[in-house]
Amino acid sequence: MTSVGKTMFPLANGIKNITNMKARYDQLQTQLASGEKASTLAEMGSDRYFDLALRQRMARMEGYQQSISTVNLRLEVLDTVMSRLDTIESDARAAAISGGGGTSGINFQTAPTLAGSRFDEVLTLLNTDVAGRYMFGGNRTDGQPVATSSEVMNGVGARAGFKQVAGERKLADLGADHLGRLDISRVTDTVTLAEETTVFGMKLSGVTTTSANIAVTAPGGGPPPALTVQFGTPLPGAGDKVQVSFTMPDGTEEQLVLVATTGTPGDGEFQIGADADATAASFETALTGSVKHLAETTLVSASAYAAAENFFNGQGEQVMRVDGPPFDSATGLIAGTSANTMLWYTGEDSADPRSTVTARVGEGTTVGYGVQANESGFINLIQTLAAVAVQDFPDSDPTSEKRYTSMMSRNASRLADTKDNQPGSLAAITVELGLAQSTTGAIAERHTAHSAQLGNMLEQIEAAPTETIAMEILALKTRLEASYQTTALLSQLSLVNYMR
Repeated sequence: MTSVGKTMFPLANGIKNITNMKARYDQLQTQLASGEKASTLAEMGSDRYFDLALRQRMARMEGYQQSISTVNLRLEVLDTVMSRLDTIESDARAAAISGGGGTSGINFQTAPTLAGSRFDEVLTLLNTDVAGRYMFGGNRTDGQPVATSSEVMNGVGARAGFKQVAGERKLADLGADHLGRLDISRVTDTVTLAEETTVFGMKLSGVTTTSANIAVTAPGGGPPPALTVQFGTPLPGAGDKVQVSFTMPDGTEEQLVLVATTGTPGDGEFQIGADADATAASFETALTGSVKHLAETTLVSASAYAAAENFFNGQGEQVMRVDGPPFDSATGLIAGTSANTMLWYTGEDSADPRSTVTARVGEGTTVGYGVQANESGFINLIQTLAAVAVQDFPDSDPTSEKRYTSMMSRNASRLADTKDNQPGSLAAITVELGLAQSTTGAIAERHTAHSAQLGNMLEQIEAAPTETIAMEILALKTRLEASYQTTALLSQLSLVNYMR
């Protein structure tokens, strides 16, 4: 008779299967609760390599997005400042185009004040910072790139400000006799107009006449250059003209026209005398008066702009000032130093400002958004405002109206919107910064889309499918219950149960 025992129904395998199912059941419950397939990289198997690679790429893009966010904040600030600077330039242009002194010469009083206020605002804007990072000094971001308007205008201690430097330049351009550093002389029937040996004052650029009875020689010879006007027989007729052309310190051109008359000469006229010597003498007197008037009006205005161009130095330039004293007889310029001259700009001086500040915003994509206050667009506006701000147009001064008109004419030319297409202009800088902003925007959109794709891929690797797991848990639960019941029954097997 064969005996019946538990060895015929081995429990070890059943218990092992139950243990495995219980472990799987616990794992499924964990996945269902966490929503993730694995709690450690080891549990992911070969998928862990793909998981790590995806996460690294997503981390890099997150870093790029943070960089883009920072760059966009700075670009928004720069855009706001550039918009305000453009408005200031437009207002100054409109004031220049408006023309004369206004009712009761009101513009004579307000023009320098308004220019000074605008000058102060421009310099303040160029010291804009974002969280302590100054935006208009190129890669030198830890300190203000521009001195204050008070320091620039008035100087500090032994360091001369623009007012002093412009005053010295005015003396050097006018000369002691207020003839614009020109010498006028006559020998019998010939009048000679010669330059002094100096970089200052008015320079001769040409002479013409409408009369066949007046002999002129163009500026030449020397040094220094000189031109001559010679009268002979027959004498010129009434209405004949002599025109002398000059180059001003700021590079602009001006002309004087002297007209022959048989009567008493007025401004800009010379008298036809009884012989050539007398005519030449009258011409010398008229030329001297006209040159002096031109020097005290137009030259003074041009001198202010020349001083501004030397003081507010642009990219790669030095601050220059008159080598004096004495100033009214000075012959050349000398570089200003930090010990004797107020240096208005102390930021980076690069020929390529945009490249001084860069940010990597994507794989192989870098944007440059550096800006320097010494770029030509800022410099032109600063120089123009400063030149007007240091002027004085008292009603009692007979030169005020002519000087004011000359200043406004130069302002209108320097601030003309036709200059917007020039490299370094305010408009050009704004466009370049706008391009950087549009680039970062496009890159950010691309990162967002790419991150979403990577996220989907990562989810497929890491995420636990809830419906599938729930179904597996239910199936496993049923199997476990059945296994428990079967095992329990087997554990109770006894030969007694089979005996009758």
